[in-house]
Amino acid sequence: MKGAAKYCERNKFFWDGTISSKLNLRDFIFEHAGYCLLDFTIIGGRFSLRPSIPVDEDKYNASGNLIHNGEYGIHNTNLPEIKCLFTDGNINDLQVSFLSPEERQTFQAVVLYRQEKANGFPETKSVLVREQSPNGSETDPVETFDMSGFCTSRQQALWFAYFAIKSRRLIDHGLTFKTAPQYVEGLSPGDYFRLVSEVTHTNRFRNGAKLDDGTIVSKEDIDSFETVYYWQPGTEGVISARLYQVPNGSLFTVKTTTTEKKVYKCETISYGEDGLLEVSGSYAPTESNGRLSVLQNWGFDVYDPSGFVITETK
Repeated sequence: MKGAAKYCERNKFFWDGTISSKLNLRDFIFEHAGYCLLDFTIIGGRFSLRPSIPVDEDKYNASGNLIHNGEYGIHNTNLPEIKCLFTDGNINDLQVSFLSPEERQTFQAVVLYRQEKANGFPETKSVLVREQSPNGSETDPVETFDMSGFCTSRQQALWFAYFAIKSRRLIDHGLTFKTAPQYVEGLSPGDYFRLVSEVTHTNRFRNGAKLDDGTIVSKEDIDSFETVYYWQPGTEGVISARLYQVPNGSLFTVKTTTTEKKVYKCETISYGEDGLLEVSGSYAPTESNGRLSVLQNWGFDVYDPSGFVITETK
């Protein structure tokens, strides 16, 4: 919590408002933590707040003494610290869940914030933010986030919009698996881990349909000798075959067996019924340089809105 306070102070993420009625504390913290780019987690039964993105945090030794005073600034050069490595050899019961297309719909964000005036009345301002083409366009649906009840910083409103827009487009799945306690030592909710797996999987971009006349419809070019899973309407079950062997009028997805090396953010760690630990995580896409993709077009100090179009609205 001390680190979260330093992080908010360093980046001027403040809550300037009033609470006029009773509310659920967990719901309140969860909702408003996101507006400050914080993750609300429970560690050891205690509420905890962690920065949602990598920052230079305080470091403590085994005795609990401070050995490094973190800077806590937001920069796109900050790399996620990988705390654990999981492979097919130390996990089981791996389950992956992909978000629906509706949940990943790109959008334009209208964020409302409050502009204060000394010895005067505050004024509600709004700003429209969207990604530049080809990732975003003026025809994307508009979603409104009303932060005027507590946010008095235009920069905070912009940073929240940047993070929300990029996260919606890039984070497409989450997973859960079971592992032994010794493999999660040092890992806690909010930390990053890497999963290396050779389990046969499918790529959501390499799929399509084979029309009644034999025409292949797919976002990517697919060789007719590639192995695919296909399903023909009116039949039961999914069959594996070469693409040229797939009957007309079928849906298919390419089968791959390449090694996946992806980074995930740990969401929860809990005990399972069999004595193993169950770990859940959300996909944290990274670039070739190791940086998080959600920060790739933010600019070095995040003040440069590269990759975004910002429009002041009335």
